[in-house]
Amino acid sequence: MVDWRKRLREAIDRSGKKHYLIAETAGIKPTTLSRILTGGHEQPRFETIMRIAHAVDENVGWICGEQGFGLSSDERAKIQTAAVILINLTRGDPDRLISVRAIASRTKRRTRP
Repeated sequence: MVDWRKRLREAIDRSGKKHYLIAETAGIKPTTLSRILTGGHEQPRFETIMRIAHAVDENVGWICGEQGFGLSSDERAKIQTAAVILINLTRGDPDRLISVRAIASRTKRRTRP
């Protein structure tokens, strides 16, 4: 089972935002946020968790460990960036992608110890 509190903490840490600002954005008191994160508030309302997730630009599905949300918002952004880079490198031509893969493969072989 996924520890949603751990994922929520991770999302908050990754956001780099101060707890009091997250709480304010989510419409809760900073003490409420603290109690949710430490387990002092055992069963917070789902709506509250949803507002906290949105305050740190995270997907609620990822926080809850739902299937189909295996990647965090940060990880999805990195994949999207990589996709844009590949499209730019290949100019959208699938045949050029094969060349990029071959170059990457040769580079990996050279850099291995």
